[in-house]
Amino acid sequence: MIAGIVLAAGLSRRMGRFKPLLPMDGERVLIQVVVDQVREALDRVLVVVGHRAGEIRTCLGARDVRLVENPRFRDGMLSSVQCGIAAAGQVEGYVLCLGDQPRVPPGLIAALVDGARISDRGIALPVWEGRGGHPVYVASRYREEILGLTGAEGGLRAVTRGHPADTVEVPAADATVLEDLDTPSQYEEMRPR
Repeated sequence: MIAGIVLAAGLSRRMGRFKPLLPMDGERVLIQVVVDQVREALDRVLVVVGHRAGEIRTCLGARDVRLVENPRFRDGMLSSVQCGIAAAGQVEGYVLCLGDQPRVPPGLIAALVDGARISDRGIALPVWEGRGGHPVYVASRYREEILGLTGAEGGLRAVTRGHPADTVEVPAADATVLEDLDTPSQYEEMRPR
């Protein structure tokens, strides 16, 4: 069992508007698009919420996902990763997904999991032209190490970049693994696609 963990607890400071509820395709908002992508690939999906959690809960209402509230969401993304992993229970691994990445290529999540299994590696990173992106697969054997991070070590990268011998790079089909929505201009560029 693989758990998809969607990170959607942030404050959206750089966007100036609450990112999870930005309209994306006429029918759905950003968090719905991301959750639907992850849910298509994985049976178990957790969405870590914090800021304006009630609105996300309402918007995801009928979807088969588990919402996990991060009381420390103001501490940054690492706290949300830790919250999601702690709530995931006994699983083989985690696919860590950004809540503001609406264009994850079809099949990428499966490719990451397959890449880790086939290579017998604990970490699988999507790579486009030498640059690592998201989502990221991490085996459950790194659970305690991730839960023990304080942020002083460089956040989650202390794990995802700290074990090169146990990491497989999975070639991405395009640059979408590097794209997320942080600013209004990025939103306007990506939305029409």
